[in-house]
Amino acid sequence: MDCCSEAIPDTAAEAYKLLFRSAFAIPLSHYLVGLCFLLIVLLYNFLEFHFVKDLLTGFRGGSIYLTYNPSSEIYHGVVSKCRTLHGRYLVTPWLSSPHIQTSFVNFFGRPPLFTYRRQMFHASDGGMFALDWLMHSDVSGADIQNNHTIAKDDTTPIVIMIPGLTSDSASPYLKHLVFNTAKSGWNVVVSNHRGLGGVSVTSDCFYNAGWTEDVREVINYLHQEYSQAPLFVVGTSIGANILVKYLGEDGEHVPIAGAAAVCSPWDLLIGSRFISRRLIQTFYDRALTIGLQGYAQLHETRYSRLANWDGIKKSRSIRDFDTHATCLVGNYETVDTYYRRCSSSSFIGKVKVPLLCISALDDPVCTVEAIPWDECRANKNVVLVTTQHGGHLAFFEGISGSRLWWVGAVNEYLGALLSSSLMHTQKKAENIVPNSSPLQSSIDQGPYLNVADGMVAPMGNEVSEENKDQNNQAVSVKENHVFSGGRKPDFAPDAENSGGSSIVEKCMHQLSRQTNKSIWLLAYIAVISSWPIVGAALGFLFKRKFRSAPK
Repeated sequence: MDCCSEAIPDTAAEAYKLLFRSAFAIPLSHYLVGLCFLLIVLLYNFLEFHFVKDLLTGFRGGSIYLTYNPSSEIYHGVVSKCRTLHGRYLVTPWLSSPHIQTSFVNFFGRPPLFTYRRQMFHASDGGMFALDWLMHSDVSGADIQNNHTIAKDDTTPIVIMIPGLTSDSASPYLKHLVFNTAKSGWNVVVSNHRGLGGVSVTSDCFYNAGWTEDVREVINYLHQEYSQAPLFVVGTSIGANILVKYLGEDGEHVPIAGAAAVCSPWDLLIGSRFISRRLIQTFYDRALTIGLQGYAQLHETRYSRLANWDGIKKSRSIRDFDTHATCLVGNYETVDTYYRRCSSSSFIGKVKVPLLCISALDDPVCTVEAIPWDECRANKNVVLVTTQHGGHLAFFEGISGSRLWWVGAVNEYLGALLSSSLMHTQKKAENIVPNSSPLQSSIDQGPYLNVADGMVAPMGNEVSEENKDQNNQAVSVKENHVFSGGRKPDFAPDAENSGGSSIVEKCMHQLSRQTNKSIWLLAYIAVISSWPIVGAALGFLFKRKFRSAPK
């Protein structure tokens, strides 16, 4: 008893002294290991990793949830035949975080290498944008020397792709979709947004989350030009919102057979509040804002005249940019008015075309709170597919992370729809869309001149007879068709014979398309995302160092 009483401090001061002496007696390496472990736990939760959960479940993957009307013929006749949609989705183990997946698909998406064919499309309001084609013959290994154009009576299905916000045909996730769709036997065309893809804006109209006029004109034009070919449309992110809004606006009158919407934001007002709610979401908000500011800078002449240029430069969020740019250019009274009018959730109930919608419940950009569950269930033409994981436009699968699950799901769905009797009956296009030139590479042809910042400046709206003859010849456009003045464009003959750039050069070229601020911000996100692995490695090294040190 006496020994025990002597070991117990009589006062608080003595107890604290004993505590500090005990703390100093613990080796420093133990503190470092504990700190690394604590940091890993914090970042594991902050970045929403689910590797441990996947490990405990034996990497079986998560269930795929389908929401549809019980009497839906689209489900029973088409979706029920899609094995991918009735299996399980397992995330690539080393990408088991929605934030890691979303970052990885944009920077290291490892897209397939192929060549687009460019067609310049002239809208009725004087605007101009690029249609980038990839034919089935381009990827099938067939002789393409005599297949530069599509015959008027060609019955090969055409799939129209609508990119996401500030994305174009060179975006990695879109190239995965385009290549795999073409490999499946389809002709694919990417309808780039105005001002993107290396083409300057030639009118006072800019695209936004609810701008459906360009999609409508392109679809009507293609339906008129290739009336024997079934038309399908796939929209991604903001492109999915535009697609669903267009389908709801035109109802039964759309000349397309079926559609798919992937990672749609659905309700822009809810999405705006979500993306500024948590710390990690603000990273995405800031990164997307920088991308929009870079887009505006490419078209500074028009934005400075039509919008609040000082406000655009000072914008810190997407909402700020929409306040100073989108609302003023699009004549919306307020930002909330713009969000409410352009949200596709208000139009999903009016869709009359077979529509497959895919969303991830852990999407860090488009919140699950905005998904219109009841509206999708009430519409017999809509089937909603949701997965527990997947991030935004990522859905990596396989140990190597070389495949995107949603790409295979969309292609399987389109194939099943094509072979069924449930395709939407197309009507003849009532309006002829003028001034659309045949397949070409008109970036470096008259009447357009290459200028700095990777843009193409028009010299005039009339095309001479000589240029018309030139436009009838299809010229391939290399995969990275955005280029700066003074540098040889990628589709130059010398580039054809060079055997292609190295992987490092292609990656650097892709990174160079972003603004400096965007690169540093996303690099910061990448460092934060990879810190758990770095911390574990440092802890291991310090532990070995102190263990081998002489005592």
